[in-house]
Amino acid sequence: MISHFCDWLGATRISVLFQSLKWFVPLVQTVHILNIGVVMTSIGMLDFKLLGISGRAQSLAAMVSYFMPWIWTALAILLITGTLLSITEPPRELMNYAFRAKMMMVLAMAAMLRIVQLRVRRDPDYWTQSPPRLAAARALGAGSLLLAVAIVAAGRWIAYI
Repeated sequence: MISHFCDWLGATRISVLFQSLKWFVPLVQTVHILNIGVVMTSIGMLDFKLLGISGRAQSLAAMVSYFMPWIWTALAILLITGTLLSITEPPRELMNYAFRAKMMMVLAMAAMLRIVQLRVRRDPDYWTQSPPRLAAARALGAGSLLLAVAIVAAGRWIAYI
């Protein structure tokens, strides 16, 4: 089923056009990679704050309000550039288990970020009000950091699987 979709998509005019433009894939990949850097750096800063490793001079609420617009904007750009890359080489992306795993992890990461953002928006001190919430913040930070590394690794594996 997916292979038929890949065959169809790869034969569309837009896919053929993107494939024929020698500059297209390198340009889109460059934009994609730069935005991965924005997302991962921003997530790392939030994760280190959740873990209590850094950012002691700034509240979590202040960091969330600063970094989340960067994260959501970069994720939107990643969605666009990733879609363009998938249109250009459908089987390479859509038939690849590393790609599928990466997409599932990205969704999990987005859900975790949204949970942190919504809790802080409702109550800026939510994650520090009690030991269980502080432990949950630490767990979210550690899980998010591990997930971020796994997403990058899965993204690299797409080229080799």
